[in-house]
Amino acid sequence: MSIFAEMFFLGRPMRRFILHIAAIVTLLIGGSATLSAQELRLGADFTTLFDNTEYAAMDGVSSGTLFSARLTPKVGIVWAEHNELRFAVDMVQDFGHNAKFLSDANVQLFYAYRAPKVKVFAGIFPREEMRGLRQPLFFDRSYLYYHNRIGGVLARYEDPNWGDSYVEFAVDYTGMRDFDTREAFMIMSSGRMPVRWFYMGYDLMMGHYAKDRNPETHDGVVDNLLLTPYVGFDFEARTSSRPIHFDFRLSYVQSLQRDRINENVWKYPFGGELFAEVEWHDVRLSNRLYVGCGPLYSFYENYGANLYHGLPLYASTKGIYEAITLSYGRRFFDDTVGVAAGITAEYDGTGWGTRQWLQIDVNLDFGINLKRKRQDIE
Repeated sequence: MSIFAEMFFLGRPMRRFILHIAAIVTLLIGGSATLSAQELRLGADFTTLFDNTEYAAMDGVSSGTLFSARLTPKVGIVWAEHNELRFAVDMVQDFGHNAKFLSDANVQLFYAYRAPKVKVFAGIFPREEMRGLRQPLFFDRSYLYYHNRIGGVLARYEDPNWGDSYVEFAVDYTGMRDFDTREAFMIMSSGRMPVRWFYMGYDLMMGHYAKDRNPETHDGVVDNLLLTPYVGFDFEARTSSRPIHFDFRLSYVQSLQRDRINENVWKYPFGGELFAEVEWHDVRLSNRLYVGCGPLYSFYENYGANLYHGLPLYASTKGIYEAITLSYGRRFFDDTVGVAAGITAEYDGTGWGTRQWLQIDVNLDFGINLKRKRQDIE
């Protein structure tokens, strides 16, 4: 059966979804003149990810493999130089789901204001627009792949003339409370200020995970705050060929967590994390070591990845996580194609495991000038 025939027989919901997409695209293109648009932006993003974990020697975590592809066609209107309206569709296909046309499909729909020092986003926009919260204790690689969007707002002030310093604030609303869905949202902020080879900054996330309306559900309402101020050294050493890049960062990790209904007692696990990385010829060797007092994710056994979006190994009762990673990453063809691969040896206090990944991404953007020529009236 052809793709077009398969789409026709998918049923009324899918056909209605496709018609809505076509209508929105038509309105964006047709309304460009009345909006005094300067440019029509067309493009597509593609990502395929292989992520395999081998955790048989560890307690409390399971092994697994993620192998999937995502295609995101997009269309937008740019006007007055800094303003943009964009519509896109994230279409995800997990390998092995042969019986399904798509494993998942979600929309991106947002307004963006991009100036040299100020960035503002509102709507459903790519998570990559946020600069902070890159550590795995906030978001695991698998979570970032399947939740590559932020639904809410993002505001950032950055100053390229001051060592590319910045501060940003974002709200991500991930769950609207109904009979089957919990109310869930995250408030996030980060900042960084480099001074030559020295830098300092912070990452902050305040999470809320509330009950649904199902009277048979007895789970609690959880507040979760995670703050990581850090300092670091970032410098290069010159060689005869390419420079060697060094990055050393020390973070203090402080958490405040409370299950209001079941316990209603604040828990405050804390610790420190040391990160060291050496890069040469696009090859990176890094070591990440976290040591804390007990599990950083206090209620992981009750709520799991629904509440904690970081690497599950931070939930270890031993309060330790170490990762030694060898990786490669480079972009090709005028920065349109990226390749990243690596292997990590991980330790959580109970045993050693490994993680291997390969990611290929494509980013294409094209601009079509829509500005009308002015005609003199005789």
